[in-house]
Amino acid sequence: MFKQPTAIAGFAISAVIAHYTLAQSPSTTVGESGIAPRSDELLIDEGAGPVDNAEGLVEIGEYPEAINIIELEIEKIERRSSRYNIELARPLAILGDALAGVGDREGALGAYDRAVHITRVNRGLHHPSQVDIVYREANVLAAKGNVAKANRRHEYAYDVLLRSYGGGSPMLLPGIFALADWYLVNYNIFSARGLYDHALSLAGETLPADDPNRLRALRGVAATYRSERFPPYQREKKPGSSQPVGYRYGTMPAINNFAKGERALIEVVKVTMASEEATQEAVARAMLELGDWYLVFGKHDRATTLYRNVWELMQSMPDQLAEIFDSPKPLYLPLPGDPESDRIPAGRPRSGVVELSFRVDESGGVSSIATLHSEPQDLMDVKVRRAVRRARYRPAFDGQTTLATEDVRVSHEFMYYPTEDFPPDDGSNEQAGAETRPAGKAPLWIFRPAGASTERRGQVWCAVGRTLHRLGSRPDNPHGVLLGDCR
Repeated sequence: MFKQPTAIAGFAISAVIAHYTLAQSPSTTVGESGIAPRSDELLIDEGAGPVDNAEGLVEIGEYPEAINIIELEIEKIERRSSRYNIELARPLAILGDALAGVGDREGALGAYDRAVHITRVNRGLHHPSQVDIVYREANVLAAKGNVAKANRRHEYAYDVLLRSYGGGSPMLLPGIFALADWYLVNYNIFSARGLYDHALSLAGETLPADDPNRLRALRGVAATYRSERFPPYQREKKPGSSQPVGYRYGTMPAINNFAKGERALIEVVKVTMASEEATQEAVARAMLELGDWYLVFGKHDRATTLYRNVWELMQSMPDQLAEIFDSPKPLYLPLPGDPESDRIPAGRPRSGVVELSFRVDESGGVSSIATLHSEPQDLMDVKVRRAVRRARYRPAFDGQTTLATEDVRVSHEFMYYPTEDFPPDDGSNEQAGAETRPAGKAPLWIFRPAGASTERRGQVWCAVGRTLHRLGSRPDNPHGVLLGDCR
């Protein structure tokens, strides 16, 4: 491992660039698994075509059709066997996904809970096939804002995997990463660091040096040190606690250690460079990570040297190079969450926005902030401006030096409840999508809750009996959510 942080730049120029500019055989770049590992046992399909069809519909966002199909299939299984048949576990999990997709979170949690119960009854209290469903429960709970309960479900899933595989098995790694990532996102960084350290130790004992799991653990360790120095704008806290969830895995808090995070990313670069299967792009992106680390910590010269190396390695990839360096990219932008108010709401939740223009200097700092648009005015202006002032950007780069950029823009959207201080607008939002309504039906709107995904922006649904109808779209409605029968 390098002792001097700056050694890596010279080594990259003299050795890596010369080596990796040679013709490379096709290979697979290093990848990382998702936060919620899936159980193969849960996904076993006994030839139930409708279940596969429903799952496919969920994947493309056609939730109402999926609900109709999967509910019929569940009724068929129950009629020919019992309410505790293990065949029900997968359809119930898919039903939960579909219900979550249309915003019926309570219904989704009920479907997931029943799927977990059936799995435990048939396969044992601590069988790992339930873990995939538990992760889905946790995601819905987090979307509801119930962070504490979501945390308990994540920890339960990890405990199930720990009982099944033991602490020394590489099969535990997906569960370690899932819980560590959850802790990191919720600013329980010391517990996250303990888990990443455990994953690093486990991978070092059982896996090759360039295994993606080892590289992921190194990146996770570095991310905890960066998050400790650059925290999110808002932190969920227990009453009387400085952390969103209690410490469970890891040591007592310590002063942020720049060197340990730096060494972890240097190791990622070294391992990637030494791998026979690594491509030029994989090496370049590992260097880019380290360069960004230096930049956010104020080491501009070290960052610039690494950016030059990245530029050289990616000369044959102009599109990727342009994406990385043509314009400033946010490395730390702690935008605020939705505003809270003690006042009695005066209407349905509304969408607001603050648009800013500012200058990003050669070192990635922000200055000359100007408000271009604010709606409602003065509700979130100060918080958004304060967050942008703290931001760190990767500046534009021309191959030799970083460049200042004028008129960089940020548009921050949020949801708020109208009050006397911030009354409803003129009602123009209520007319959105009116031209698409079926005669005699009034769509019931729902707005994005804090932290919700925006994949399904613009879908609007209503119901007649048990049949759901898509009515149109509106730009401030990321989810199509059923609230009740159409009137």
